[in-house]
Amino acid sequence: MSIRTSVVSILLLTADPDLQAQIKRDFKDASITVAKDLASLPRSAAKRTFDGVIIETKRNQPQELAELLRHIDPAKTVVIAGARATLRQTHRMFHALSNGAGPSANHADPNFSLDDYIKSKLRDFVRGMKNGSARDLHPILIKAVEEPLITLVLRETNGNQMQAADLLGMNRNTLRKKINEFRISVKRERAHHT
Repeated sequence: MSIRTSVVSILLLTADPDLQAQIKRDFKDASITVAKDLASLPRSAAKRTFDGVIIETKRNQPQELAELLRHIDPAKTVVIAGARATLRQTHRMFHALSNGAGPSANHADPNFSLDDYIKSKLRDFVRGMKNGSARDLHPILIKAVEEPLITLVLRETNGNQMQAADLLGMNRNTLRKKINEFRISVKRERAHHT
């Protein structure tokens, strides 16, 4: 099985040669940088921006994930962290995502809701992170969801910050702070008269 990608850059941090080979097969069209751990990553690669990071975490070394999060923006980079056994199963998740549905995402079911979808995805994520000795999941997830949500609402309101703040249920000043924090470009399109 191979995943279709369009010049995606991935940082893979694991000492497992079988896992390295599997990820390279699954993402054959991607640019993959492989290192045993953060300490062995070449300086030139450490300064790059990656679309995704796959990191093998160990119970006795939870500080490596925290160190990684200091170098990347989790709102703009997909981070998959877990124990070696968990990461070996990631290709199933990627395959499901590339086909447009997760294992529990039955979009044809009229009773299937956004809440159901989020719960199923969070359940899988938390299980994987728990096995990898992850910490501070709440701020990681909030930051990962907040920026795309604000961006989408601003697009839907044509850049109108008053409407966007109202739709989001936040003060306009808070929205402005978030726009600056996430460096979101706010563009208003003019209506064309025909």
